Amino acid sequence: MANETTPQTKHVLYGVRVIVERQPLDNVWQPFRWVISDLLPLRPEAGGGAPPINNTRLQRLRGQGGGAVADDLFFADAFLDLHHAEAEAYAENLASSDPAIYLVLRSGEDEEEDDRPGDDLPGDDDAPDMHVAELSLSPYNIQDYEDCGEDLIEKLPLAGPIRQFVAAFVDAHYHPEPFKKRVRDRANLDARVGGRADPRLRRQ
Repeated sequence: MANETTPQTKHVLYGVRVIVERQPLDNVWQPFRWVISDLLPLRPEAGGGAPPINNTRLQRLRGQGGGAVADDLFFADAFLDLHHAEAEAYAENLASSDPAIYLVLRSGEDEEEDDRPGDDLPGDDDAPDMHVAELSLSPYNIQDYEDCGEDLIEKLPLAGPIRQFVAAFVDAHYHPEPFKKRVRDRANLDARVGGRADPRLRRQ
């Protein structure tokens, strides 16, 4: 297929579905916590060069009949952004002892309500005011969120078909230059050393 998205594509948006569980806590100040239950690969598509806007609000997870699967399970569809200019960061992620997908969840209290993805879905008035702010494969990109300290940051294992695709993407777009040891010209080196010597010693 001419329009098929492959690891050779320079910019890929890899669609995923994030499953999030709301776990109750016996705490007056924090009645529950968010735990990432699963991340499911959807399909890759060609990007247009600009990063995706991952501002997707959590929605209640529902079955085929439309009923809620559980009171504490929610989901959000988002995109992993793979750009050829960031291939080195993905390579370092894969080479680490714990390859990961970084997920940033943010409370929507301070976000604009208009035009937010998912707001037009029916039957989700009781959905939590949380959304996916970032989904990244680059440990560099996630550093700003960690420094801020106001968002929930989770690391998910980079495994399965997503890891295979990322590894193939890195192989296609990351070509580190081999290290070349500099070889000095011995004749020029001797000349330079001789030129710096005391002329009285050369006359002896």
